[in-house]
Amino acid sequence: MRKHGLRLAGILSAMALIAQVGVTPQASAAPRWETRWNPSPERDGVNAFEALEDDRRGSHPEGQPHVFVDGNAWKFTAHLEDRDGSDRMRNEVRGMRTADGTPLEIREDETWRLTYQMYIPGTLDATANFTHIWQLKNSDVSTPIAQISLPIVGGVQKIAARYWTLEDNKSHDFALADLEPIQNKWVTTTIELKSGDDGYMRWVLKDGRRTIVDQTAENIDLWWTQEQYNRPKWGIYRSIKSAGLQETYLLVKNLKAEQLGPATPPVKLPEPDRSPGTYEAERVGNVFEGAAEPAYCAVCSGGRKVILIGGNIYDYTVVKGVLSETTGTRQMTVHALVDGSQAFSVSVNGGDAIKVPMTGTKDTVTTATVPVDLVAGVNTIRFFDLTARGPELDKIVIK
Repeated sequence: MRKHGLRLAGILSAMALIAQVGVTPQASAAPRWETRWNPSPERDGVNAFEALEDDRRGSHPEGQPHVFVDGNAWKFTAHLEDRDGSDRMRNEVRGMRTADGTPLEIREDETWRLTYQMYIPGTLDATANFTHIWQLKNSDVSTPIAQISLPIVGGVQKIAARYWTLEDNKSHDFALADLEPIQNKWVTTTIELKSGDDGYMRWVLKDGRRTIVDQTAENIDLWWTQEQYNRPKWGIYRSIKSAGLQETYLLVKNLKAEQLGPATPPVKLPEPDRSPGTYEAERVGNVFEGAAEPAYCAVCSGGRKVILIGGNIYDYTVVKGVLSETTGTRQMTVHALVDGSQAFSVSVNGGDAIKVPMTGTKDTVTTATVPVDLVAGVNTIRFFDLTARGPELDKIVIK
């Protein structure tokens, strides 16, 4: 009996040693899902997101806010008079922002998982044209990278997961479910994706414990630019051309974003130009209206530029805090990235616009110098264009 006991003890000791040697190194090396974002409507409000696109064209001021906290959820409303252009409406949020104000960036070859609950009322119909309730985009390309949409397929209302191909600007539905059975109730959705040239996207839709959809699109390109990052968008973005549109809303709650593996170190940007009379376009305190926003720029001072200026009355930026010791005419040199021949319209302190034509390439900073009339003290300079997109603004220098 003692012999068998010793043999058993030896076996157990050997098994324990094998477990220590064989399992522990593998467990420490395997990447894990790390929660990076888990905002609260009550605590964070709309500041949980990088930016708010609440009727950015000002089409329906009586309906504002169109995006707001409603109890323990974020609510996105859509009215029949809302417009984000002649043929569409948009009330969305974009990006994720941590409690300390830092934007979360989905970068190349990173794997992320976004989980949340949504309530789609019966008034939020699928449409013959487009209706999107989630998107993945980057700021360099207008085409979406991926979407959750509400199409009509074969006369039946559906909810679909899709990705886009940039070369032909086409969407590809890889998972579909009937919309009506999940309306007027809370359902849970998970979007898992690898943000790479050879990426994947998995979409899971659950009604309670019942899995409605669990589909994956493999070997798809979800990384379209080397300079900007991918970011999700939530809300309602739809065509107004479909018949029978109703005023409606979307509710979203219990948002969580997880990254596979450790958090990526923040991007280290070069110092901004602090020379006398120099004003960076992206600096804190400037105005970015409509679609205009700061973005990364490898060749710009400070590592940033302001994009999507002009093309209408809504998309513009204002450089504030431009100082002048005296009232008079000064020379302003505009530094920008130009795609062929483009132009800014510039208004100083709300005065008449002057044109700043520029010719160049998108990978090189081009300059143009024009006279501007400043007042003694603090001035504001607005960059816009009513007819076409302008260059991407790096900085201005006043002499």
